[in-house]
Amino acid sequence: MEEFSFGIGLKSNKESNDFLRCLWSRISQRFGKLAWQYSPSRFGTSIYIGQACISDDVLLSVRLNYRQRGCLSSITFEPHGYKDVVSLKNQLKQCIEEAFQYEQYLCKSFLRTQLDKNISFIKKEGKYFCVEGNNIVIRVQGFDREDCSSIFKIQFQQVCNLLTYDTLRYITSSGTLTEEIRSNHNFRASLVDGNTRKKTGAFEKNDMFQNLVVSDSITECIDAYLERSYLYENHFSNFDKSVQLFAQGVRNEELSYIVVGLPEPYAEQAIVNYMSALEVITLNDKEPEKCECCGQMKYSIARRVIDLMKETIPGGETFAKRFYKDRSKYVHTGTLLSSNNYINRSIPLMSINSMSGMIGQIPMIDFNLKEAVKMCIEKHENGNVPLQSKGR
Repeated sequence: MEEFSFGIGLKSNKESNDFLRCLWSRISQRFGKLAWQYSPSRFGTSIYIGQACISDDVLLSVRLNYRQRGCLSSITFEPHGYKDVVSLKNQLKQCIEEAFQYEQYLCKSFLRTQLDKNISFIKKEGKYFCVEGNNIVIRVQGFDREDCSSIFKIQFQQVCNLLTYDTLRYITSSGTLTEEIRSNHNFRASLVDGNTRKKTGAFEKNDMFQNLVVSDSITECIDAYLERSYLYENHFSNFDKSVQLFAQGVRNEELSYIVVGLPEPYAEQAIVNYMSALEVITLNDKEPEKCECCGQMKYSIARRVIDLMKETIPGGETFAKRFYKDRSKYVHTGTLLSSNNYINRSIPLMSINSMSGMIGQIPMIDFNLKEAVKMCIEKHENGNVPLQSKGR
């Protein structure tokens, strides 16, 4: 079967991926269909993507070629089932010429989706997004509906992470397992006066997700994130990655309260997420030192986190060491925070290793940890500088 190649010669990963996004869009529009049998594999400096179905009877085997990793130098098509190969080649050539002008075909769209039905926001409107109730609208840029939808999924998740960071409530979309768990594990709790011990009211657990407010600083931060040109593999800053880890910590902490007594390590994973969020945000704070004995580089990861927490909150050094110890015990030795054998009755037993001196029956996360980690991230990023002006 005849194959044909087209020289591309792009010099950066961003250029290459912008070009490819536009190319797939142009091919889809020209032929009316583009469905992939996606099975990428690399051979030397060529990447076989798989086969693209452009009509009921026509498949294109597609191979990308490069001289520098991530930078497209040429593209090769091998058609299967197309009778007029010359016509096909000319049409693909036209699509490639159009893709070189990708900025001309880039369009802006506002896409809407629903958040977890248990969540409700007071209306907040930014430049590139709006949230009200459990509805959210985000502006995206893409080359057709499918391309915009793909970018939307990436940007929506990070917007949810930023909203989680802001509200200290895990924000996610409708139709998720989190939504189902919340709906099935709601309960009513009483409010009691600490002095008189008298009941002063009651609330449902899921009330904590109602009438959430987005701060002005996070609104500006979300807009700054959505305004950025999409950079593919290097798109997220250390702050973005830290917020992603923080959001997973909030989710795992919430789940740890729901599965009390079950051997699910959500509490341990939450602590790992929170400590990792601080590790990432301090990634560039200290230069690694060279060991005088072996000449290898030494990285003071724990020291960075401890110093940040020490500078941010009273007693921060002790607080940080306590949770870093819990994190390391779980990550490096598999040790859980508790025995997970609570049966609606406590059976106190002594411990050799725990800080309290007693074996825990359920995992407990200090209620202050989540807020302390957020304060540390804010101090690291802000100082006296507004969050959104840090160049994200």
